[in-house]
Amino acid sequence: MSPDEGASWAAASAPSAAEVIARQPSLNPGELPIHDLMLHGWIALFGSSVAAMRSLSAALGVISIWLVYLVVCELFEGSALIRDDVKIVAGLSALVFAVNLVTIKYSREARMYPLMLAALLAQVTMFLRALRVGGFANYAAVMLLTAIAIASNFAAMLIPATEGLWLVYIIARAGWRPGDANARRAWAIALALAAGGFILLPKLFLSMHAASSGSVGGWRKPPAWYEPFALFNKATGSFAFPILAILAIWGVICGWRRGARDSIAFAILWMWAPPLIMVVVSYAIAPVFVERYALSCFVPFFVLAALGIFELPGDLVRVGALVLAVAFSIGHIVSYDRKPHDAQYREAIAAADSALKPGEVMTAVPSYAIQVLHYYLPADQLDRAVRYDPSAPSAAVLILGDQNLAPGEAQSYKKEYPHTVARLRGVTVLQR
Repeated sequence: MSPDEGASWAAASAPSAAEVIARQPSLNPGELPIHDLMLHGWIALFGSSVAAMRSLSAALGVISIWLVYLVVCELFEGSALIRDDVKIVAGLSALVFAVNLVTIKYSREARMYPLMLAALLAQVTMFLRALRVGGFANYAAVMLLTAIAIASNFAAMLIPATEGLWLVYIIARAGWRPGDANARRAWAIALALAAGGFILLPKLFLSMHAASSGSVGGWRKPPAWYEPFALFNKATGSFAFPILAILAIWGVICGWRRGARDSIAFAILWMWAPPLIMVVVSYAIAPVFVERYALSCFVPFFVLAALGIFELPGDLVRVGALVLAVAFSIGHIVSYDRKPHDAQYREAIAAADSALKPGEVMTAVPSYAIQVLHYYLPADQLDRAVRYDPSAPSAAVLILGDQNLAPGEAQSYKKEYPHTVARLRGVTVLQR
């Protein structure tokens, strides 16, 4: 279990839904308790083992494959592509999405990000449908799904912000004429997006205040200018990325020539606007350029790559390109899985426990990792682990994680706890 998963478990394992809601703001301040409540119910059905809790994320990840198919069907509905061609592109997009590491690794964690991604994919699907045909039910769906997505994680606001830019374009293209049907639908969707955010407004301000006053992460650095471009390379793999990028560029060129210009333009905006917004916010307010916050932005990249595969001349060439894209994507997964990416907190807790004398306690840094200690310790020994308090250090043993520390911070802890009990993967056990 990771420290982040420990926070989700600590909230979701509460004895009642009311207690989940009470615990959530301090444990997971970047969201509202929708995911923790879902995980609470999941634990009641399947237990609180790490595998059981992660299976909720895995289920949401599988649902997202289907949602990618739906969003592509809506994206190209009414475009220059005939319906059968759209279904092929949608299937190819779902396949490329399903075999990419960036869409898999977050479905292996007991966290809220697969819920956010699934909610955003459903929201974008209904956004495109409402923009195309209107209808009160579609507007209501946009409002509800916007609220669910933002409630799952505040980073989801990047997508309604991007959609707002698209609506401005649609209204401006209509000459700001209220009588234009496209403009009327755009205004109605804008109201739906605003209503989706307004529903959450009271809780949103309280939770955002809690997030900003907590440890937002002094370890995060402002992104370099090239980070939006590197984001896609890092996520898809150094070998798969060039293939996917070339296919995506080809998809843009061919789709534009075909006349599916609105579909292509929206996909490009969806792909690039959120990372660029994160860069602006990182320099204007605080560093927030994090891969998992932009998960949905990989979907249009995969869609454009799938379109590029479809637009290649001849079935043999298409199959060859698809095989290359899938093979290198799977190769990225295999390469990733060959190296462990977890921290051995369970082993560290056992080492710390054996080093403690009667009456002594252990602690952990980063401090929110205390929930992992509580997860692995026996229920009758939870008092052997206390939250780290720099103003009144009382623990005899410190479990020090390697990640999410500011530069030089680890050395200060090692001076306070000079004796090494155990060096494990991703974590060190230190003693006074």
